[in-house]
Amino acid sequence: MKLPLLIENIFYWNRKFHIHAGLFLLLFILLFFLSGLFLNHNQWKVVSFWKERKESEIISQVIIPLNPDTAALPKYFMKQLKISGEIRNIKSTAASINFRVIKPGKIEDIQVDYKNGMSVRKELILNWWGKISNLHTFNGSDKLNPQVSPNWIITRLWRLTMDITALGLILLCISSWIMWYRVRKSYPFGMIILISGISGTIFFVLLLRLF
Repeated sequence: MKLPLLIENIFYWNRKFHIHAGLFLLLFILLFFLSGLFLNHNQWKVVSFWKERKESEIISQVIIPLNPDTAALPKYFMKQLKISGEIRNIKSTAASINFRVIKPGKIEDIQVDYKNGMSVRKELILNWWGKISNLHTFNGSDKLNPQVSPNWIITRLWRLTMDITALGLILLCISSWIMWYRVRKSYPFGMIILISGISGTIFFVLLLRLF
């Protein structure tokens, strides 16, 4: 294949990729834009979701297994209570077990008493703005136990989606640069804008290093 034809093919497929990747990532980028905006401006009335949270306490009867296995108990009780999410803060004694279940917009602290077979669930629910804000930082990681991996399938899918979105944004930027490079003579300010963006990034990285 001759070099000019190869270059034309690269530009052709690059443009196709840019368009289709942009279409696929459109709503994901919008979601991260909104959640990031909410986190930066949580004083706005429209996103003051914490004040509008709902808290409740639910008492339920549960079946206690004959030979409790601490590692499997949280999921065992969650199945009975028909709840799902990331399991955290497991604390077990001979008489009871306490654990937390987390998902975007919802936190549930659960205590199960082995003696009377009762579970007490303290539930905190945020509105839709709160759920969107939680999605921005929700990845199933535990700051106190970094080695703990996500145990909820939705978390794993969400983490994979975030990775794809991050990679897609990098590739979109590269494909934008390739398209600009071809018509750079028609966009004289392109180089200035590119250098400004790179300089701004380096500036903030240096600030983090210095302070």
